Amino acid sequence: MHEILASHGFGAERLAILHGGMDQSEREKVKAAFQASPKDSPIRILLATDAASEGIDLQNHCNCLIHLEIPYNPNVMEQRNGRIDRHGQRQKEVLIWHPVDGGGPGTATIGGHGDDILRALRKLDSMRADMGSVNPVIAPQMSGLIEGSLKDLDTRIAEAKIAKARRFVHAERELKERVAKLHDRLLTTKQDFHLSPDHIYMAVKAGLALADKPPLEVVDLEGAPNGTVFKMPALSGSWARCAEGLRHPHTQRIRPITFDHEVAAGRDDVVLVHLNHRLVQMCLRLLRAEIWAQDDVKRLHRVTVRAVPDGLVDGPAVVVVSRLVITGGNHHRLHEELTVSGGYLRDQSFRREDSVTRVQQWLEGGEPIIADAGLFDALRVRFERAREAVLQSVDARSKDRLKFLANTLETRKQKEIADIATVLDELEKAIRAELRKDEEPEQLSLFSEDERTQLRRDTAALEARLARIPEERTQETEAIEKRFAGFVDRTFPVAVVFIVPASAVQGESK
Repeated sequence: MHEILASHGFGAERLAILHGGMDQSEREKVKAAFQASPKDSPIRILLATDAASEGIDLQNHCNCLIHLEIPYNPNVMEQRNGRIDRHGQRQKEVLIWHPVDGGGPGTATIGGHGDDILRALRKLDSMRADMGSVNPVIAPQMSGLIEGSLKDLDTRIAEAKIAKARRFVHAERELKERVAKLHDRLLTTKQDFHLSPDHIYMAVKAGLALADKPPLEVVDLEGAPNGTVFKMPALSGSWARCAEGLRHPHTQRIRPITFDHEVAAGRDDVVLVHLNHRLVQMCLRLLRAEIWAQDDVKRLHRVTVRAVPDGLVDGPAVVVVSRLVITGGNHHRLHEELTVSGGYLRDQSFRREDSVTRVQQWLEGGEPIIADAGLFDALRVRFERAREAVLQSVDARSKDRLKFLANTLETRKQKEIADIATVLDELEKAIRAELRKDEEPEQLSLFSEDERTQLRRDTAALEARLARIPEERTQETEAIEKRFAGFVDRTFPVAVVFIVPASAVQGESK
């Protein structure tokens, strides 16, 4: 086949071979070359044995597969198809060709059944759409169909299973609805906690600076918005592991990074640095440690000044960022988040801003500035005068938040109780079904005396396990109740952000 392809102009650099005689490193090189973008690798045709039928993803730039023969076991055929017909396939349609016998009705018995195979394949395709898989039912008949001893597939058992499977369509629809709701909840959570690519980048930028590491360098990448792709600096020591996975599997070039899922989607020339990436985690660990650092060793300033458009404030204001921690029984941490509270710094008084949305607008609409000594001293004096009132506004914000979180924690508690009850109910149901099976007399008659003795021991163990379930249900429920009982909230101010009108800053600069 290699010679045939080469003779028709499909050889040379365009064609690669994959077979079971190759070692793992050679196979990975071939796979990486085939999966790479056409601009990085010329290999577009892969001639493979069944060594490529399992455990290899080949869908990045391939949506066409040709079976050179039909295996007796249809599982093998589906495994081959699954190399490109899988999650991550970028084309809307996957094209798969199966060989059929070209003999006519009057040819020898070895041929003449191509129409039978085509008809069977169409039937299999229809059934697969309903059931998802038909191999266990159809596999024993495939050899006869391929050899010509069968004209059609007996699909009665499979069709009966399909009818039964349709009962679960409603459950599948409900599952999709739940997934959609969870996705909406995920998006809401990302918005609430400000988990945007820009914020993750700022955390990494600050973390690298605290660790005295070189900063990220903005680079251009075709098709990516400006300022969203960065070059990872050379890192040493424990930070060196942050560079793992940056090498392109085929070209071995060090790839740039991005914090934006949309930029990385469908590309292999950039690496997504997500929240759980080692680089982000190490930077966040440093930032968290700075919260409790002593004045003589701390390197992160907790006070900053931001200028906002005049329409947002008409005079100096202040925002306090606080860490709200809620613990339950045995000091178990139930919840932790950052809260913001703020208000207006008058000459001799402080007025709290009740709207959290308004306070968020101050933070999001403000630009960091370097305040001169006069402006900063004036802000400091006003803050010291209103310190008690500012701290009271922080406590008030925590209490407002707790009113909502109390319901959230109660919902979480009830869900945990319901979840453990469901697990124990399913366990009880499974044990009872197994015990009923062991009680069937025809089963015992097939066993030897030693096997019957072992069966009685197993039955006794299952009965003992079944008897413990009611007590476990009570114990688990009490443990959850205790963990959520009498929760205590603590608020720790973390940072102070002074807000000033942009015109005031311009006036100071003049």
